[in-house]
Amino acid sequence: METSTMNEIDRISSLPVDILHNILSNLCIFDVIHMSVLSKRWKYICTIIPYFRFHSSYCTSLLYSNVEKFKEFMYTFLISQNTINLVRYTLSCSDMLESTYMLRLIHATTRRNVQQLVLWFWHREPFVLPHCLVTCESLQVLKLNLCDDVLKLPNHFDGFRQLKFLHLCSVKLSDEHLTNCLFSKCQLLEKLELIDCNLKRMKLLYIDSASLLYITFLQGDYYDNCEIKISCPALKFLKCKCQIPKDIVIKNLFSIEYVDINFQDNDVKCDDFGFSFEKTGILVHKMIKEVPSISVLKLCKVSLKGLYEEIRQVRLSPICFHKLKSLKLKLGVDEDHMQVMIQLLKYSPNLEVLKLWCDEDGEWREWCYNLPIREDQGRGHEVFHPDPLGKKLHCTYKMHDPEESIVCLVSHLKSIQLIGFKDEENEIELLRFFLKNARVLEKLTIVWASYALKSEEALKKVLNIPRTSSQVLLTFHDAKLKQKSTNWLDYC
Repeated sequence: METSTMNEIDRISSLPVDILHNILSNLCIFDVIHMSVLSKRWKYICTIIPYFRFHSSYCTSLLYSNVEKFKEFMYTFLISQNTINLVRYTLSCSDMLESTYMLRLIHATTRRNVQQLVLWFWHREPFVLPHCLVTCESLQVLKLNLCDDVLKLPNHFDGFRQLKFLHLCSVKLSDEHLTNCLFSKCQLLEKLELIDCNLKRMKLLYIDSASLLYITFLQGDYYDNCEIKISCPALKFLKCKCQIPKDIVIKNLFSIEYVDINFQDNDVKCDDFGFSFEKTGILVHKMIKEVPSISVLKLCKVSLKGLYEEIRQVRLSPICFHKLKSLKLKLGVDEDHMQVMIQLLKYSPNLEVLKLWCDEDGEWREWCYNLPIREDQGRGHEVFHPDPLGKKLHCTYKMHDPEESIVCLVSHLKSIQLIGFKDEENEIELLRFFLKNARVLEKLTIVWASYALKSEEALKKVLNIPRTSSQVLLTFHDAKLKQKSTNWLDYC
């Protein structure tokens, strides 16, 4: 690099055109145009770029000072290069463009054989999918954010021809027949995401598709009066991170591998407001009962609490997950959650990976690790320490009857992660349980809670717990949250 700089070699400009286009695809179209003045080659590169990305927040003052010129530019840019196919067209313009002009833009993109279309706008009335878009032979990805407007289908809808990924955000779905047609008639649809969609007017959301592989429900606040039915024989991935629906019926999931249940409810901490853990437990049990062949299962605190209530009253039959390899739980380290965890371990004989989130922030967290604070291998001797405030801590639950065998602990469980460690006695007891009973454990990773007070005493306390597995590697890590953008377009 230094040699290139000294010799004034422009290594970026010498990159292949498709790589430069990929880099420029993340820029606003106006920034791309500005770069066209760098050289003749850059002018050519910017002229034939198959990507268009515009967000009104990039240049608000320009837009509202001369909206008509901006509209003329966008349309001219689209039709001027009609011999070049569009890979992706991204447009976010809130309420600055009237519906007739939006239809002109959509029509222009389909004439350029657009493959990925991302639109974010406020229509102020029901938005009917244009016929030219539905019949577009090149369209593979469609992402719509309608700012809570109603989505409607054109008459005689026969499904998108080549669509593989449908992402609906802040869309109001009000017609049960419409939604069923939308999902079932897209013969090549593989991925469906419903993000913060409004189903308040619907009694039933029916997803019946022979091609769907991935389904995600995220942040929906209007599911409590709606029943969800899913019948997708090819489905591999199901994620529900939304308000608890009225009911969920899943069937024919012959290929399912990954299930993530993360129900949210405003009344989760107070039963007096009508929240029913009994209802949640029955609902979650009914869901996982239909997917016994999964390899990855992820459950939230609400799900575990509901399951505990049903297990405690012996109203649910156990479910055996013979193919489950990875179990991910968000839980509190108390009797309720521990009993459910033990039950899941008992009936997952081939489990290899266990991840426990113990933070109280109410959100799933994905973590990246810095270098471990300390790591140790081999056995030690048991040491007890009082807590820093001088109060004696007691474990408030009984982990497990030693007379009962847990197969996965004896022969398969090799990796455990405890995320959100706060050096509480219940957590120490949990670690002691695993180190004593996990006979083939190879790796135990402990990630401090972001707000926890780390101390050498806590490290020694854990490192000195006796271990049955002589090969286990125990490591401590600081937690660093990955920053995630709140801008919807950053995910498109």
